[in-house]
Amino acid sequence: MQPASPDGGPLARSGPVFAALTGLTALAILLQAVFAGAEIAPNSSSGWLSAHNANADVTVALAVITAIYAVVALRHSARALVIGAVALAVLVIVQTAIGHAITDDNDNGLLAIHVPLAMVVFGLTIWLSVRARMARKAARG
Repeated sequence: MQPASPDGGPLARSGPVFAALTGLTALAILLQAVFAGAEIAPNSSSGWLSAHNANADVTVALAVITAIYAVVALRHSARALVIGAVALAVLVIVQTAIGHAITDDNDNGLLAIHVPLAMVVFGLTIWLSVRARMARKAARG
């Protein structure tokens, strides 16, 4: 790890924006779980499925924006965060494609991939949030 510079370095300057983007992405991912849970509840309306589908696209956009920001702003100062953000964006894109295949094509067999992959996405989101906080604190010295 590089020593802290007087102004905290690139991570200290870019960290708040990255943290905000990561937080918004995490919130969107959490909402996916809420909408999915409401969707499978007995006597649920199809509105929850519509919310789940629409929020999936929002989640993709947020994850991609976060990954692009990480590549541009953090590539020299926080390689692990860049890799994590890019991996999260790729997984969210794959997850959304699988989800749309389930709803658009009625391919419920893909649920066996969709649900466990959601857990991986959750885990990576938590890791990314914690790691970003740790790296930012270290950059400030």
